[in-house]
Amino acid sequence: MKDHKQYFDYSSLLSWVKYNASFLLPDNMSIDSLTEKATITKFSHGQSNPTFLVQVPAGTPFVIRKKPQGTLLPSAHAVEREYEVVRCLGPTKVPVPKVYGFCSDSSVIGTPFYLMEYVKGRIFTDLSLPTVAPEERKQIYQEMAKVLAEIHNIDYKKIGLESFGIPGNYVMRQIRRWTKQYEASCEGVGRDPCMDNLVKWLPANIPYSAVAPREESTIVHGDYRLDNLVFAEGSPKILAVLDWELSTIGNPLADVAYNCMMYRLSPTRSSFALPLEALASNRDLGIPNEMEYLSMYQSYRGKGIIDDWNYYLVFSLFRIAAILHGVYKRALIGNASSDRARESGDVAKSISRIAWNLVLERSNCSNGSILSQTSVRGNIGDYELMVRKFMDDFVYPFERSFFEHEQSDHRWSVWPEMDTLKKKARELNLWNLWIPKDLGGVLSNEEYAKLAEIMGGCVFASEIFNCSAPDTGNMELLLRFGTEEQKAVWLEPLLRGEIRSCFAMTEPLVASSDATNIASTIHEKEDSYIINGHKWWISGATDPRCKLILFLGKMAQKDDNVPRHKRHSIVLIPMDSAGVKVIRPMHIFGFDDAPHGHAEMKFENVVIPKKNILLGEGRGFEAAQSRLGAGRIHHCMRAIGMAERALQLLIRRAQERQTFGQPLANHGVVQEVITNCRVEVDQARLLTQFTARVIDSEGGASRRARKYISMTKYVIPQMACRVIDRAIQIHGALGLCQDSVLSHLYASARTLRLADGPDEVHAANVAKFEIQSSKM
Repeated sequence: MKDHKQYFDYSSLLSWVKYNASFLLPDNMSIDSLTEKATITKFSHGQSNPTFLVQVPAGTPFVIRKKPQGTLLPSAHAVEREYEVVRCLGPTKVPVPKVYGFCSDSSVIGTPFYLMEYVKGRIFTDLSLPTVAPEERKQIYQEMAKVLAEIHNIDYKKIGLESFGIPGNYVMRQIRRWTKQYEASCEGVGRDPCMDNLVKWLPANIPYSAVAPREESTIVHGDYRLDNLVFAEGSPKILAVLDWELSTIGNPLADVAYNCMMYRLSPTRSSFALPLEALASNRDLGIPNEMEYLSMYQSYRGKGIIDDWNYYLVFSLFRIAAILHGVYKRALIGNASSDRARESGDVAKSISRIAWNLVLERSNCSNGSILSQTSVRGNIGDYELMVRKFMDDFVYPFERSFFEHEQSDHRWSVWPEMDTLKKKARELNLWNLWIPKDLGGVLSNEEYAKLAEIMGGCVFASEIFNCSAPDTGNMELLLRFGTEEQKAVWLEPLLRGEIRSCFAMTEPLVASSDATNIASTIHEKEDSYIINGHKWWISGATDPRCKLILFLGKMAQKDDNVPRHKRHSIVLIPMDSAGVKVIRPMHIFGFDDAPHGHAEMKFENVVIPKKNILLGEGRGFEAAQSRLGAGRIHHCMRAIGMAERALQLLIRRAQERQTFGQPLANHGVVQEVITNCRVEVDQARLLTQFTARVIDSEGGASRRARKYISMTKYVIPQMACRVIDRAIQIHGALGLCQDSVLSHLYASARTLRLADGPDEVHAANVAKFEIQSSKM
């Protein structure tokens, strides 16, 4: 800081302070003496309202914050609003400096100003926190999220800010405001093409969550970022939140998105655009990634879902760019606060380009076709890297949270983080990757096998990418055989991830491994069907988002000569239909898999219109055959991921634990276990990839493909069970309990040996194909 006596008449300032806040100055000094001995130094940090530290011997140091000199953009630099919000927040939990008075008389120092406490502490301008120990970095970011949540949790009406802003339609009003600011800054400077595009796109695509009356209204800071916070020396505690110039009553999600720009912007010299995305993925730094930071904020606010996250990111980038365009304009006319202001023009254009690229990435996935909104395009190696990075950054860090929710009293509600993660995956275009090329997808089955394996390492991950059973199989049936109306009503919301579905086939009273035994009935009555039956192990039926049941039942046949494989049909039943009853969730080794669940259900005189039949009467097995192809080896693909995860946990445990004076990994018996696991996992992977290749080249219904599908479903679940069981053994008692993921992995893998068809049926099918081939 440098002495800046020349900035204004500080004799006049001290006279005003002497009269209005005399406790800040010593009693025994005249104005002339104060003027001679006082120092006024300007803070170099910041781009907005000039801020100065005033120090007088024997007095209390204080800060003056004023408007810039000269002509200002409309409604900018409202120091009177800053003063008001800081004054009202003083008695609350939000840490703000004490304010000592406001002066609206420009004749004193040339502009309005206010006085506040000088809070001495640490201000960080480098988001990587290089001067801070790694263990403290997470605490600093956690404190930043906590204080932002405290700001948003304040009841603004109770603290006297009911007239501070207009609740509702904040985003639209902000778009209009910053559009005007941008337009004003263009005069004599030139236009920014990306900003011009954003000005048109933002109001045309405003989400429902940003429109009244749904839009939440709270105090918003408007410029909440790390370098506007003062931290205590030697502690992560925030002592003061500074720079409230842009605060108002508005949408808290806009505030959060603005704060999270630190994860998005490319490296520049501007404090608005310090890089963090690469740093946040480096766990050695101790800095949380974007999803972890959002989770911290949500936990402090008691909120579980952030809607339309991508839109708020674009909106926040637009605001930053508009602000910087204004800073650049002020630099050109000579009244900018910072010496770096002339750099702001190039920075603004860089940020607006980032925002517009986010829009283009989202738009490129949509050309009017629902399928075009589902997938990315590029090299399979790129997909693998993206999915692995997503799993490392956004999925595994939340695994414990998922299992804690699954074991809580609220487990039958959707895990709060799920929608946030799904939105993130869709924003990155890692969405509906399972769709095969013959149905409009961009990946072959062999390519998708690699991605499904990565997802399989976590039991809930596939849902995040909208790639989970039973929805993928049900969506494939609708894609192949659904009418246009069925697709519009059910397929499109499933592809968007807005609803979920289930498939009702297995029955408790018959051996359902032979599907021709299915006894639930579908009776024709005028323009309707009457459904009756008793089903169980209906995966997903207990999920509150489940809205559709695909029901396999036997048609009432007048002709007993109808072949057994032409007696059944698949019909679409809305979950809320009268007569649909969920009896109970089934448990797997004690796991109820809430909220997804596996339900026992009864269907008692359920009436549906005839238009709800899929493909046609008596064609249930014909339609279901598609679920026996690529869609049915998705489980095997994921099971390889389970086994690979278990093997890696096994190896880590063997290296960490010692017995008889040496690590477990040094014992020959353990080394043999590791070898057997590696060989079996790789063999299974090669078989699955080959099967997927055969499906790609010959179709899932071909004779050769069906043989390899049976082989894959016979081999992979058994392999996964063996590998996971060995990992449990190496972990000892830890492998059996809730502190390890292994017990859940084992339950899932063991289930596949029945849920995906019994081992014995697959073995019999392979034998039949081989015997028939030997006769040819």
